[in-house]
Amino acid sequence: MKKIIIVLVISIFSFGCKEIPLKANKTVKLSGTIVNYTQDTLYMDNVTSKDMLFIEDIHPIILDNKTSFNYTFELDKPAYFQICRTFLYLSPGDSLVANLDTNGRDVASFTGKGAEANNYLRMVPYPKGGSYWGNRAISSSIKTYQDMPEAFKKAAKIRLDELNQVTNVSEEFKHLENARIKFDYVNSLNSVIYLYISKLMSKQITQEEADIIKAEAEAYFVPYVKEYLDDFNHIEYLQLETFQSVLYALKDDGFRAKHNLPELSPKLSEYILTNELINELKFKGYSNHVGNKLKEGIKQVVNQDYVEVLKKIQSEYETITKGNPASDLTFTKLDGSTVKLSDYKGKVIVLDLWATWCGPCMAEKPFFEALEKKYQEDNNVELISLSIDTEKVWQAYFKKNKVVGNQLQINRSQLTNYKVAGIPRFFVIDKNFNIVDVYAPLPSSGDLETLINQYK
Repeated sequence: MKKIIIVLVISIFSFGCKEIPLKANKTVKLSGTIVNYTQDTLYMDNVTSKDMLFIEDIHPIILDNKTSFNYTFELDKPAYFQICRTFLYLSPGDSLVANLDTNGRDVASFTGKGAEANNYLRMVPYPKGGSYWGNRAISSSIKTYQDMPEAFKKAAKIRLDELNQVTNVSEEFKHLENARIKFDYVNSLNSVIYLYISKLMSKQITQEEADIIKAEAEAYFVPYVKEYLDDFNHIEYLQLETFQSVLYALKDDGFRAKHNLPELSPKLSEYILTNELINELKFKGYSNHVGNKLKEGIKQVVNQDYVEVLKKIQSEYETITKGNPASDLTFTKLDGSTVKLSDYKGKVIVLDLWATWCGPCMAEKPFFEALEKKYQEDNNVELISLSIDTEKVWQAYFKKNKVVGNQLQINRSQLTNYKVAGIPRFFVIDKNFNIVDVYAPLPSSGDLETLINQYK
């Protein structure tokens, strides 16, 4: 009888334990330091959310003495993040210590829980730099495009060996990073222009000759590409920066036909359509043409997450169309004092958004300066050159260059209401502080001056 009672008690106890699920630890602890950074706040972007769902998830991290940070947040599932040029892979429960440098991700270091994945990511190539072209030990040996396939196979093999040596990471991480290696190979071949760019810039060859070589190279690469694109139709690859680059090629019917690749999956096709509609808004602004295109596009999208994003972004961009009140901004002057956009109310305000690193901006600068000179005596018009460089870089520029007109600076994060996705951008705001056009014509076109004269 006693044995029966004991067994019954154990059974009840065991059953009771099974009824109490362990609470998953969703907390991520991120601490460390950053150097070569001049702001008080560090911004960490959720790459997975932004690149897969078009949802901005930006974490502002307050810095102590502009160098150290200690940040905690909740995370439901693993995701890629980015701070400056450094990629992070964070999982629920991670407790990561990161030592970062804005000069590059390769000089970062990580310790703590989650360190293995992030130390591996330090050497992820830059897709916009041609991926494996950045490996000088490999790319310096390339003399002709015929050398490229085998050279970049070596680079891919090096990365794969490094990935295979990484321990204490999930199979999901290894799967994604294995795919990244393949896409970087394809992106490296697609960047054949890097082999001839110096000759093109020095005019040793013409653009027409470069185009002919590029076409010959792409035909030569065909047998090498397919094995690296054997399994590309997965939506989760969108969080890999290099896949975004390769996707430009994959969406082309001719590219897929040439390489005997399958059709894009419906999910990827919907992503591309959604992305194109969003970019239309970002870079052209909201107009009747864009609005109609958006309405038609939404009808073709099944993914409700994308539909909601498109509807939301449409309503947001409608707030910066002609006649809407301008959002106020605070600018920094060269002497360190501040001034508000609204301080210029009563004048037609013309803003030139630029940065020292932006080639097209610098090309427009002489045309904008010519307008500044033309209206310098006109009390009805205020032209403002507004830099989105860091204050340190901006100040340094004007220690070497002449100050022309009203030069002001702003932190790009303050321009959220104006949806600044790229520069150059020109704003025109009327005397009543209402928007005329925040996608105004380039000064070089002559149309900006015409627009100013309509409202002054």
